[in-house]
Amino acid sequence: MGTIYREAKLTVTADVAWDFLDRYTRSEVHAFSACKSERQEDDYRVVTLADGTEIWERNVTVDPALMRAVYTIPSFPGAEHHQAEMRVLTDGDGAATLVWTTDLLPHELVERLSEAYEVMFGELVAAINEHGAQSG
Repeated sequence: MGTIYREAKLTVTADVAWDFLDRYTRSEVHAFSACKSERQEDDYRVVTLADGTEIWERNVTVDPALMRAVYTIPSFPGAEHHQAEMRVLTDGDGAATLVWTTDLLPHELVERLSEAYEVMFGELVAAINEHGAQSG
């Protein structure tokens, strides 16, 4: 299995970062420029891309105590397996770190998608930090 791992310090507190991710799991906030819209259908976050393609992300775990959201995309194009975790970590000073881990099969997908995930991770970090500015 291949893994895409991204990690970044945030400029917001862990509580603000988790608020964004929690809302993200319910399609209440927007993070990625490649996504035209998001909506909720039961346990699924349905993302519509600019070309009209729909990606169905199924929430597996949304855990406020651990500030952890896990989802899978059962029909990820070209994959036999996709599962991802977005997690907010906090240090003793209240600073927050965002970790996004995505596991994929076949592992060759990691090389093909790594650059796109780097762009998306930058957008996610910016959206979370902006959420803090809007909240404060």
